[in-house]
Amino acid sequence: MFSGIKYITITNLGLSQIYLNEKKLLNIEKWFKPNDLSNFSPIPVHDFGNGRLTITDGHSRAFIAHKHGLEKIPVLYDTDDIVTSQIGQLLYKNDIIWCERFNLNDIRDLGSRIITNEEYQTLWIGRCDKSYNLLTQTTAKQRADFNLLHPNLFLFGSNENLDTLFFEDKAGEVFKYLIK
Repeated sequence: MFSGIKYITITNLGLSQIYLNEKKLLNIEKWFKPNDLSNFSPIPVHDFGNGRLTITDGHSRAFIAHKHGLEKIPVLYDTDDIVTSQIGQLLYKNDIIWCERFNLNDIRDLGSRIITNEEYQTLWIGRCDKSYNLLTQTTAKQRADFNLLHPNLFLFGSNENLDTLFFEDKAGEVFKYLIK
């Protein structure tokens, strides 16, 4: 943990997101000036115990900064409740696992995962909602038991009623499992 703003090498920062929204990137491109970071708010980062600081918000801004040749960007330590609360910790650690599963090690790796706004709403926001449902309505033991239903797949979420589980294979293909 640190206080204030630090400048850190972009590629040393971990990720907590597996897609970038093309529309967001285009909007950032309109105002971003690599030689003048006065409009560039520091990127919030947090240490989730995985050996590196992880971006908690601002992946799109970090990507554009890197795209324009910046090696270091301003960051600040994220102490928001959504990050530091028990559920926040579970959600972000889960996001980090997703990044690892898809071999997303740093901001450069998101360059091949830019999707339309509509796809982003479904593939990312929808995924986060499903993860939230699962993590807030079950215990670690229940999730471990659910994992046994399809041991070769990765459990990532459920619907609000917890009667449908969502699994995926290594390629990211999603499978629904209806709980009887």
